[in-house]
Amino acid sequence: MVMGCIGVILNTDYLDKIIMLEFLTGGLIGLIVSFYYLDVAILTSIMEPVSTVILLLGSLKYLYLKRSKKRYSSKLPILVK
Repeated sequence: MVMGCIGVILNTDYLDKIIMLEFLTGGLIGLIVSFYYLDVAILTSIMEPVSTVILLLGSLKYLYLKRSKKRYSSKLPILVK
């Protein structure tokens, strides 16, 4: 859990931050188990990887759209009469 916290703070790349956030949640699951909330720990351990994959796919799609977006100059096309 401590490694995930330090990694999230020190990394500047957003993909590395997402991966370090997964380390942080891994430690959080251990903390939940130590308080005997096993049903919450099972649900968290199932949902965390799924949400991380969805977050990574969304961030990669955002990066792709950001790079492929055309930049317009001050002369924008006029669409009205």
